[in-house]
Amino acid sequence: MNNSMTMLKIGLVFCTFATPALTQDNFQSINLAGTVIAENESGLSYEAQGCITEVSQDAVNSGLAKKDQVLVKLDDRTSQLALKSAQARAGDLKAAVEESEFSITVAKADLSRSKEEFDFVLREFDRTNVLFKRGLVNETMLETAERKKLDATFSVDRAEEALIRANSKKSRAKIAYEIGQLEVQSRELDLDDLTMRAPFDGVLLNFEPNLGDCVSRGTLAAQIYAPEAKIVETFVFVDQLVIADSVGVVVNNPVNVIRVNGQICPGVFLGVETEANLENQNVKTTIALNENCARSMFLNEAVEIETLPKVK
Repeated sequence: MNNSMTMLKIGLVFCTFATPALTQDNFQSINLAGTVIAENESGLSYEAQGCITEVSQDAVNSGLAKKDQVLVKLDDRTSQLALKSAQARAGDLKAAVEESEFSITVAKADLSRSKEEFDFVLREFDRTNVLFKRGLVNETMLETAERKKLDATFSVDRAEEALIRANSKKSRAKIAYEIGQLEVQSRELDLDDLTMRAPFDGVLLNFEPNLGDCVSRGTLAAQIYAPEAKIVETFVFVDQLVIADSVGVVVNNPVNVIRVNGQICPGVFLGVETEANLENQNVKTTIALNENCARSMFLNEAVEIETLPKVK
């Protein structure tokens, strides 16, 4: 096998040993062939059903998006109407809360007046009772005073009951108002679902919406990835992993990623899978790229990887 040759077959990358380079501790550098992929490619799906009324031509033409940039809008007339109705209902419920607060104020004033009247009647009854005991008034006058005292007592009881009902009415009104506010928030979320925004600065893939097209909830609209968040995927033979320390295939070990144009980008081993391919006896590994280099690299770009000894 030619030591400088790399082989690609149906998307699987094979690796070959390079000429051993004795640098330190009998380290043997190997050359691998890999492919550049996006580290965190995310799908952008429609959150609601509707017809497209607005598309960002800047995003379509450039294939780039800024965080929170509006990419697509769906017809929102029905949702706007539902939101306004919910807001009007919430306003009516808020007025009911204010009205119940006024009812409590009135009930408290009535209770205060009833208590003042009761105190006055009670003092009058006490005086009449003293006069009756001295024989200065007859029994009829005492009964009249008792009746007034009883009426004043009932008046206080009714005022207290009215205050309790007013407080209960306010509690129910506040609950209804809170439900109304939740309805408004729900309608706002429904309206927001009609607008697709970019979750972060990134590159758009397969973003081809058309005005007037009607879409379903959950339909994939595009993919997006951060241009600086790219990794290299490669494959290492199992027998190389047996001597991983000697060949440098260890997590966090440095590597040189070499592009077709000769540009060398630094990287480190990010992860080594634990399952081998039964047919080829190789294991997939990933390499994290330097962000500055990653920006200039293309997705699915073929690169060469040179393992390096761990810096001591």
